[in-house]
Amino acid sequence: MIFFLLLGFALGGIAQAEPPAITKAKNEAEALRDQIDELNEKLDALVEDYNYARAKLAETKSAIETTQKQLAKAEKDLKTAVGALEQRLVAIYKQGQPTFLDVLLNASSFSELVGNIELLERLSAQDAEIIQQVQSYRTRVAEQKAALAERLEEERKLAAQVQTAQAKVEEQIAAAEKALAGKEAQIAELEREEAERQARLAAEAKRRAEEARKKAEEERKKREAAQAAAKTKKPTQVSSKEAVKEGVSKGTGVSVPEGASASDVVSIALKYLGCPYVWGGASPSGFDCSGFVMYVYKQVGVSLPHSSRMQYTCGRPVSRSELKPGDLVFFYNPISHVGIYIGEGKMIHAAGRGKDVRINEVWTNSYHGACRIID
Repeated sequence: MIFFLLLGFALGGIAQAEPPAITKAKNEAEALRDQIDELNEKLDALVEDYNYARAKLAETKSAIETTQKQLAKAEKDLKTAVGALEQRLVAIYKQGQPTFLDVLLNASSFSELVGNIELLERLSAQDAEIIQQVQSYRTRVAEQKAALAERLEEERKLAAQVQTAQAKVEEQIAAAEKALAGKEAQIAELEREEAERQARLAAEAKRRAEEARKKAEEERKKREAAQAAAKTKKPTQVSSKEAVKEGVSKGTGVSVPEGASASDVVSIALKYLGCPYVWGGASPSGFDCSGFVMYVYKQVGVSLPHSSRMQYTCGRPVSRSELKPGDLVFFYNPISHVGIYIGEGKMIHAAGRGKDVRINEVWTNSYHGACRIID
């Protein structure tokens, strides 16, 4: 009897053991996933360098335009002041500027003397003011020219950085294609498995997002009803300054419309599942990670820069334990990847070359931090 029991256990163990071929295939698939992830991490870093340089270049170009306008105004003011000074000098030359001794000797009465002295003082003060204006405008012109030269030099350097970053991205893409050549069948199988998993995750995420949307809508209606009831009981006047404040949420580094909600952000983001990854992309025809976040938030009236590094400074920092749907989660140091937290420990993001917009667990090893745009 004991023999048969032992035999049964042994046969059961053999039956449950995984065939070596399957184990080998799984190990190879896992190694391939790791290789693809490593390539994507390198690409993310290079794409962020490109996006950051391009965003800073846009800021610099805007600053140059502002400086050029300020310089043009300062030069116009200087020209006006110089013209006034020239006219005054011509008038003095033609009429002869009276000296204090002339005023004293030529006065026929004491009252005339006092009047002449007052006139002389007014003329002197006016001349001094004109000269001071000319000097002030000359200084301002010189300062604006120096600022413009500095910003033009910064523009030149940033433009070079953009070109260099773009070349490195293209080199990395070529290297990735070379490294993965000959593994197309394995990659296709991994993609098929991932597509099935994404379909399940998407269905669950959309269900939760719809529940969150309905809950937010109910809370909004309750809030509006309470506000209406409060106004009926005790009418209050809202100052224009307070009215402006009501239109913007507090605690963020960007302007947030009062009607914007984090649940809307998640619902909108889920509409773009499956959109292809394109480095530098910021539209449904192709996104990179920060381009995707920028595009989604734009739909709720929030303007974010096209750079994950710069997006990190646009909101209020939150800890990982405080994460709420709609928060932005950032990865690597320096930051080179961003996603939108959707709850249940998951995020939606433009996952990288060949991976499109998808849902994943919030990465742990490379996690950098998070920020909240909409409170």
